[in-house]
This record gives sequence, C-alpha cells and structure tokens, in this order.
Amino acid sequence: MHSRSKPFIYLMVLLAIVMTLFPLYWIFVLATRDPVQAFGTPKFLFVPQFDAFGQVWTDQGFVHAVIMSIFTTVLTILIALAVATPAAYIMVRRHVRRRQPLVVWLLVAYLLPDFVVAIPFYNIFQYIHLYDTAIGLALVYQVFMTPFAVTIMIAFFRDIPPEVGEAALIDGCTSASALWRVYLPLTRAGVATVAILIGINVWNEVTIALALTSDHPTVPIAVAAYKGFAALKWNQLGAASFLSIVPMIAFALFAQRHIVRGLTAGMSR
Repeated sequence: MHSRSKPFIYLMVLLAIVMTLFPLYWIFVLATRDPVQAFGTPKFLFVPQFDAFGQVWTDQGFVHAVIMSIFTTVLTILIALAVATPAAYIMVRRHVRRRQPLVVWLLVAYLLPDFVVAIPFYNIFQYIHLYDTAIGLALVYQVFMTPFAVTIMIAFFRDIPPEVGEAALIDGCTSASALWRVYLPLTRAGVATVAILIGINVWNEVTIALALTSDHPTVPIAVAAYKGFAALKWNQLGAASFLSIVPMIAFALFAQRHIVRGLTAGMSR
C-alpha cells in the first residue's frame, strides 16, 4: 500500500514545486528580456539581459523603499516581541480572569481588515506628525501583529512544565527575572518563529503602507510605481518584483525549521 502511494506523493510534491517556482521563473524572464519582447511568450532558452536590475538598484526611490521596509519590519518585530512575550507569559503562568475570551478577542483583532484601522490612523498620524514614517507604520502594525505574536507565544509557554518556573521562583527569581533567565532561553524557537512570520507579513503588506505613506513608500508600493499611467516598464517591473521577493525567500529558507515548529506548537496538547 505504501509503495503504491509513493509515486503519487512524489508527483504531488513535484507539482507543488513547479507551481511555486514557475511564477518566480516568469518574473525573472520578464526582468531579463528586452522590453520590446516582453509582450511575447517567454522562451525557456534565451540570452538574459540584466540591465533592468542595474537600473532598479540605482534608482534612489527603490533603494529608499528598501531601507524604509527594513526599518519598519525591524521596529514592528521588536515592539511586538517586547509586548507579546510578557503578555503571553502572564496569561499562561498567572491566573487571568476570562482568559479564554481574551484569547478569542486577540484572534478577532488579528482578523480585522486592514482598511478598518488605516483611515483613523491616517487622521491621527497627520496630527501627531507620524504620517509617512517607519515608526508610524510599526505602531499601526501592532494592531495585528501583537495579537498574532501573543497567540503563538502562548503555545510555546504552555509547552514548558510549570515546575520549571516554580523552581526558579523558589531559588529567588522574580517573575520578570524568571521570564528573562528561564523562559526566554527555552522559547527561543518561538521568538524566532514570531520574528520570521511578522517580518514576512510586514514586508509584503500593502494596504496600510499605501494609506500611511507618500514620499517614503515601502517596497511593495515602490514596485507598483513602475507601472505608470502612460507606460509600463515590464523589465524594470519584473526586476523590482524579483529583488523584493529574494530577501524574504532567503529569510524563510534560512529559518524554515523554526516556522514549522512554530506553526505546530501546542498541537500535542
């Protein structure tokens, strides 16, 4: 039975790989072909031209967008971890009234549509001068990323036996020092998982970034700018798209083990 199912499994895996890699190949072909030939059917064998990559990378607007996205992503990760880690620790290791409804509310907050918060924050940030800044974007993203981070960290803290924390308290640790010296080293995989998933989400986010930036856009907005009103620069659009994808692919492949563990944490309970 198992030997008969192996060819089917291999076929499904191969199909998944092709479906995943083919869009990347198509974008690469679009970026490395002559603009005049971009309207034709891409050929599997051709002489690539990398001029578009050089044009995009020397474009100050795109470089500034990359820097903006990096700052926004890092700030969002740091703030979310600083808030979510102690919050999840308290919800697991302390008696919290109505804990389950609170967890449900966190999930509901994470599922809110982006535009629900974009318009109110637009008015607020114009008033407090945080519009078009990485700090402003990072603060708005906490509406979604902090509940998401708390949910994942709860699963990791639950996997640690309560006796570990009790032993630390008996040895003289406070709750804060127990979290810092005992629980955080044991949940490094959870922290890494949260950082990775938040980074991928924030890097690719469009709606809020489009509403709350103008002169300092993020990478997805800068990529869309290559689609002009009068002309469409296919090769530069493809090059910008490819360059924006590569960092996240490398990031995800590097931390694949942490992502899998984070998504399956707590399933044994």
